[in-house]
Amino acid sequence: MSLPWLREPWRQISRDYQQGSLAHAHCLPWQADLGIAQFVEEWIKLLLCNEPNGRACGKCKSCLLYQAKTHPDYYQVASIDGKAISVDQIRELLTKLQQTPNQAGAKVVWLHDAEKMSVTAANALLKTLEEPTQSTYFIVTPERSERLLPTLRSRMRLHRLPQPDAELLEQWLAQQLQRVLRADEQQLIRNYPQRPLALLKWLQSGEYPTHQLSELAQALLGQQAWPTLAKDNWQSWLLASEQLLQELMRVWQNLPQEHLLLANQQQALQDWLRQHNLCMTKLNEQLHLCYAMRQQVAEQSGLNGPLLLQELWMRWH
Repeated sequence: MSLPWLREPWRQISRDYQQGSLAHAHCLPWQADLGIAQFVEEWIKLLLCNEPNGRACGKCKSCLLYQAKTHPDYYQVASIDGKAISVDQIRELLTKLQQTPNQAGAKVVWLHDAEKMSVTAANALLKTLEEPTQSTYFIVTPERSERLLPTLRSRMRLHRLPQPDAELLEQWLAQQLQRVLRADEQQLIRNYPQRPLALLKWLQSGEYPTHQLSELAQALLGQQAWPTLAKDNWQSWLLASEQLLQELMRVWQNLPQEHLLLANQQQALQDWLRQHNLCMTKLNEQLHLCYAMRQQVAEQSGLNGPLLLQELWMRWH
């Protein structure tokens, strides 16, 4: 595993597989900028390989079939054009899983966008997760595991991939760029510790993102106007809203500044929390409203996302 912050979870997966104790179904929240795509790719190759040794050999027939994207025992199911994953898609998958493996090895399913499964589709999958066919593995990657049915979550091993600490991330980025990072680049790391791959892209291109979390905090504190929402940007502002609520929770807990993303605003945010008499429970309620909004817009076409988020912000004024 080339990404250093994912090496320990990878060692655990590889060790369990070698010892024959790997669960048949796994759930990993989708975090593209953390490297989950690379992690899942290596995992699929390991499970399909005929001669693994801690990782896929890359040379056997099964590995070559996967590299050619023609492996008959690998199945990927995902949302099509953002629509719900239908019960027909799941039933088609389950029918294929009843067949004998073509390569006399494992059958591997990657269920992406899993939070978009309809309730009927999820229920159709449930029985197979309870009684899987032999040597069948499911890797399920929803946007958030909380958005899956509890009955599905209870039948899978839940994984939380770690984000790198600032020191490890700085070392990795410096190695990738082959130079020492500047002070402004080090600040960018502190702002986006959960997005190492995005950080690398930004530092390589020199095109830094607008620090939406900071801008939103300034709007909350009355230091600037609230952002203008549109169809092409409201989801990134929704993510910033979730991050701000999480930061407010850290501020409410009075965590040390090294654990804060907005350390320079700590006192102002503490004052705002006191003025509005907000406790952890109320902040958590607001955070779950953000999660519910994201799910609602994903499941129901035609909803006005920018308007919904604007209405949520109005509660914070």
